[in-house]
Amino acid sequence: MEMFWQALTIMSLGMGLVFVFLFVLILGVRLSAVLARRLEPPEPPPEATPPPDASPAALAVAIAVAVNEHRRA
Repeated sequence: MEMFWQALTIMSLGMGLVFVFLFVLILGVRLSAVLARRLEPPEPPPEATPPPDASPAALAVAIAVAVNEHRRA
C-alpha cells in the first residue's frame, strides 16, 4: 500500500508541475503579446487615392480584361 501512495504522490507532483509550467507559459505568451503591441510602430495613414473612373467605357474595358484573363486560366 505504501508504493501506491508513493506513486500517487509522484503522479500528483508531476501533474502539478505540468500545470504550473503551462500556466507560466500562457502568462509569458500573453505578456509578450502585450509588449509586442506596445512596441509596434504605428501604422502610417492610408494614402489618398483618386476615385476610380466610373465611366461606362472604362467599365466595359475592365469587364473585357477580366473575361479574357478568366478564359486564359
